[in-house]
Amino acid sequence: MITITYILAAVILLGLCIFVHELGHLLGGRMVGIKAEVFSIGYGKGIIKKKWGDTTYQLTLIPFGGYCKFYGENPSDDREGKEYEFLSAHPLKRVVTVVMGPLFNLFFGVFLFFIMNISGYSVETNKIYIPEYFKSGEYVSPAYQAGLKTGDIITEINNETVNSFSDVQSKIVFSDGKPLSIQYQRDDSQQTVKVTPKKYSEKGYYTVGVMPYGERVLIANVLDGYPAQQAGLEKLDEIKSVEGRQFETPQEFTEYIRKKAGTTLEFTVIRSGNEKKVQVTPQQREVLKIEKFTDMRFPGETYEIALDKLDIIKSSIDDGNVKINGRRIQSFSQFVSIVQRSGNRVLTINTPGGTYKGNADFEKYGFVGIETAIAPEMVNIEYGFAGSVTKALIDPFEFIALNVQGIGMMFSGELDVRRNLSGPIRIAKIAGDTAYYRGIEAFILLMAKISIILMVMNLLPIPMVDGSYIVFFLYEAIKGRPLNEKIMEKIQLIGFAFLIMLGVFIIFNDLSFLPFFQKFFN
Repeated sequence: MITITYILAAVILLGLCIFVHELGHLLGGRMVGIKAEVFSIGYGKGIIKKKWGDTTYQLTLIPFGGYCKFYGENPSDDREGKEYEFLSAHPLKRVVTVVMGPLFNLFFGVFLFFIMNISGYSVETNKIYIPEYFKSGEYVSPAYQAGLKTGDIITEINNETVNSFSDVQSKIVFSDGKPLSIQYQRDDSQQTVKVTPKKYSEKGYYTVGVMPYGERVLIANVLDGYPAQQAGLEKLDEIKSVEGRQFETPQEFTEYIRKKAGTTLEFTVIRSGNEKKVQVTPQQREVLKIEKFTDMRFPGETYEIALDKLDIIKSSIDDGNVKINGRRIQSFSQFVSIVQRSGNRVLTINTPGGTYKGNADFEKYGFVGIETAIAPEMVNIEYGFAGSVTKALIDPFEFIALNVQGIGMMFSGELDVRRNLSGPIRIAKIAGDTAYYRGIEAFILLMAKISIILMVMNLLPIPMVDGSYIVFFLYEAIKGRPLNEKIMEKIQLIGFAFLIMLGVFIIFNDLSFLPFFQKFFN
């Protein structure tokens, strides 16, 4: 079922966006008298064909996307010099024909936004949650430092209204690290603080260290080979309860599971809106932690390590090859006893693999093999007719501005290209994830955004895409003659080579985010 959902989601999203784009070219040409020879829904040989006027309309075996072929659009074709031929028409007419493709993607996005605005949809709350691990340690939440607390509702950022957590994210991610004026509601009062975003990593997003508020635990990832995967738990399952007990934070859930090694537990999870019961038995996990760890081969360098594969240590102890502070260890239980009684004393551990020093600790606890997060609280957003029209016009242009800014940040190195540049494979996966886990509302909103992104990308003056042809035809209209054919061929050849290299990079990059391929790329 999940495979069918993913395939249908990808076909519908990309297919509709491409179809709308090509429909724009067809109608743009009609507006200025340029005739289409073929308008195809899908690629390849048409299985159903019908000619109306001068245009053959066809449906292919796989109706994915499509194309629009105009009379006289290929420079190598013989032309009669007729006005309805693409390259024989006035350059401004060609500009209209070309530009209508991207504009139809914009119109489609606006239409979908309007439909969703007037019908209503659910979004992640703008109430915030600040995890305990964001309150101390390597990364301390700037929002927490400024005085924000879990349960506060962010209502404005720099005097601009926010209605959802995605609004909060977009304004922070593209803040360039400049201080933000954040207005929030706590109980019945409105307060304002200044918060300066910072990056968690060199190539990461700007953040203020907040998450959407929620009162249920979400499975963010399922680790291979552990009880959760073996029992059938899946990524993005929402944990409603375990043995009837509910958890408001991942910390509460983890503390409970740590005490249940070897005990079969009934998980009640919500998957795609449906409740499901799963039996899971946490396995016992043994972990040796060493703080201020020093490998004697590299003096002066200290680390913190956690070892959960202890078979080598156990077998070395059995062979009589492990010492602690010069004392030979006779059994693993003796090893554990010495480590647990050591307190903050530095231990020197001699093994066949080397000599190590540090503050050691040993733990045994239950483990099911999942990474958890907060399942965000969802709130419904709905506008009246006038509000829906206004939002449908404003939101796409704000989204376009953010995308243009994001492209600039990728070129400047402020955003990681690998994580932020997506191709058809990754878009198809996102479409499948959205349809399967988030539902039809989120899928339609994603389609609106992808359609608008296609408009932005097609209008860039990159050879072989619509933007470059618009530049060529505008040059011809201004100069009264087309660009030199040899120069144009070189530009297109360089552009083609660039797109091939970019395409290869995008395909491999997309594949690296798919679970099956991650082990190869990592």
